[in-house]
Amino acid sequence: MLRQDGPPIVPTMGAPRETAPFPPSMRVRDHFRAHGRRNVNLPASVRDEYRTILEEARIRNLGLGGACLELPPFSPVESALFRVEATLIVEVTAPSLWDPLVLRARIAWARKAMPDRPARAGVRFEHQEQGSLFALFQLLGAQAFDAG
Repeated sequence: MLRQDGPPIVPTMGAPRETAPFPPSMRVRDHFRAHGRRNVNLPASVRDEYRTILEEARIRNLGLGGACLELPPFSPVESALFRVEATLIVEVTAPSLWDPLVLRARIAWARKAMPDRPARAGVRFEHQEQGSLFALFQLLGAQAFDAG
């Protein structure tokens, strides 16, 4: 529900709350996910929404709702790609896929590279086709089978 004059009302088990349950400046570890993530180490290609920047990346965890991406050390395009709320095109490659799985995503958080660690970003997927969502579901199932 939305109010015309203020923040959204969030329904709860008792009386309705007058504000959203989390402040806009919440820390990354203070959030929750609607879908779980599976630890993986998959190659991917990452492009900006205009397809002018291309960079190889690694997917460190993956779920139906999003992923954690890691860029190679000293990537020259880190600041251009890893901007909060920027839109990306992520192409996932895996042994269980015939073709790369192309997913549209938006940056939820980003951590800059340091001398001892690579740049990482959390993305949330913006599923526009049920075929790619089903392919992601199958990929996650194959990863669970391969890990076991």
